[in-house]
Amino acid sequence: MLSEKEIQCLAERASVFAGRNLHIHIIANPVAGGFTIPKRVLAHRAAIEAALEAVADRASVVKSCDSRIHYTTAAGHAGAIAAGIIGQAERDTDPDALYCMITAGGDGTSFDVQSEYARAVLENGHWNLVGKICFIRLPFGTGNDGSDGRTMQESLSLLVEDSAFILQSAVKVTTSGTSPVSWYSFNIASIGLDAFVTHMTNKLKHRFPGDSYKLWLDIACLFYERVYKVEPIKISLSASDGSPVASIDSKLLLFLMGVSGGRTYGSNQKILPDERNVCGMKEMSLGKKLFLKKHVKAGTHTVFPEALLYTADRAEINYSGRILVQLDGESHELDQTCFPLVMERTEPFITILRKPVPKASDF
Repeated sequence: MLSEKEIQCLAERASVFAGRNLHIHIIANPVAGGFTIPKRVLAHRAAIEAALEAVADRASVVKSCDSRIHYTTAAGHAGAIAAGIIGQAERDTDPDALYCMITAGGDGTSFDVQSEYARAVLENGHWNLVGKICFIRLPFGTGNDGSDGRTMQESLSLLVEDSAFILQSAVKVTTSGTSPVSWYSFNIASIGLDAFVTHMTNKLKHRFPGDSYKLWLDIACLFYERVYKVEPIKISLSASDGSPVASIDSKLLLFLMGVSGGRTYGSNQKILPDERNVCGMKEMSLGKKLFLKKHVKAGTHTVFPEALLYTADRAEINYSGRILVQLDGESHELDQTCFPLVMERTEPFITILRKPVPKASDF
């Protein structure tokens, strides 16, 4: 199992935390693949031991440090745990206090934790939390598209090597209607075929052992248009200042907005391979779908006319049929009363760690 004392040993020697009174809270899902699949357990153990060896001769740089690990026991429990930690940080008057929330689970665990934080900051106005809480998202899940590093070694390097705090945005998705609902995505929010893939994945993973669900998933996707008829969709894209970027009026298999460009989903599918953060895929034949599948995985789909890519901060979407929306692996069904649907990038508010970008003078 994951040891909070080992993570504390790494964190209190990380230069990014120098001079802080550090409070580490690890929120772990004990049934995630990183805890249950022997090959991954061994790889994580090796990465932790290598990281500990790398800092063995370093002195602690923090004023003080304590740590605790919280294991989730049910769906939504991670969010409840996060709410308690957020409340504690809110009440803390120590100017040097920093609460580091480390998620050790799948993208769903990270989603629940960060959603609780997003509501506290963006909806309840507790902006003072931005300087009090930071996040590290360890890759303990299946896809790990929203983690800070594809491997444990890469994630722990943020503590072993030099890193810096940066602020990250989220994508807020809001429905219309008499009772509008808002959700947040911390990686990619999407509607259409890929949301259907997410929906079916969540259903099939519990019915079929190991990776056998993936075969049934591929079969299910072939019949997507029989389950959800593809209707014309109208989308208005704009920048943060309200200036128009583009208008789309077409039949799309999917449409998505990322927190930024250069992002993956669906277990490293390179759907946003460059700096552009918006992608739409036009309706196409089955043969074309099968052909483009490998290109989406490799990030080479951008050269095909079926792919529409843009940089935008806001999308207003109008649609007359049923369709699924997904946010970091969580899916919901929408009907025509939910439209217009708005996807928009928030201002940056999530404090995370990143390695410094090399300057030209460094080469």
